[in-house]
Amino acid sequence: MKKSLIIGLIATVLSCGFVFSAAAQESADKPEPSYKREFQESEMSYRNVTVYKVLDQKDAYIVMYAKGHREVGNVVVPKKWYKESPRKLAFRKLSTGMSPYMTVLYRNGEFEQVILTMPVSRADPAWGVADSNTQVNADIDTLEIVY
Repeated sequence: MKKSLIIGLIATVLSCGFVFSAAAQESADKPEPSYKREFQESEMSYRNVTVYKVLDQKDAYIVMYAKGHREVGNVVVPKKWYKESPRKLAFRKLSTGMSPYMTVLYRNGEFEQVILTMPVSRADPAWGVADSNTQVNADIDTLEIVY
């Protein structure tokens, strides 16, 4: 009787130890909740500007966009950026009821990518064709834009 009581007590203690050890291991495997992590500022930032018109040219797109104080700015976006890797130019379909806009992405303050959110149809007034005599520098590697 004494032996069976001692064996039962040892079995109970060992099973409790296994349960607590499994629970501790499970809690150690879970990632730390986001509210407990230290704040880290993103290295990515962006700017959105309204686009009035995008003129299609042989080697580039000429984007006419809204600057501050009712001014219109022009920026040249080479077409080769759409084909190279990593892609510096991307297009998004414009949702119904919205005006065209351009998003410029920066990584650590340096130009990363430009995204043109435009109507799909090239017949839309937001699209145009540049004059055939228009000369642009399409050999640029970064986007210099004044907001």
